[in-house]
Amino acid sequence: MKKLTVRVDDYIYDRLFLVAKDNKTTTNKVIGTILKKYIDEPKEINYLKELDNKLKNIDYKLDNISKKQYFHFKVSSQHFANHGYLSNAEVKDDKCLNEIMNVRDKFNE
Repeated sequence: MKKLTVRVDDYIYDRLFLVAKDNKTTTNKVIGTILKKYIDEPKEINYLKELDNKLKNIDYKLDNISKKQYFHFKVSSQHFANHGYLSNAEVKDDKCLNEIMNVRDKFNE
């Protein structure tokens, strides 16, 4: 058996000590049991939750990019439609563009 030194905060040590006292064992055995349980768990099960969180994050970012692209498409379409017409030369007076810019959806909030 090998010897290992573990440094923990006082709070964690107090909790380990209470668990050891409740189970009528030593703190070293509690730490050994925790480490053995963690190491012996199949790695695929350990990382499923982390993988799920990363996939949700990627999905959120893709959705956000899609919304930005759609917004850019609407503004570009309006710009193309107004190109060359003097009646819509002033950006602030362009009713269609102002309507697009002022649409309240989840992306613009």
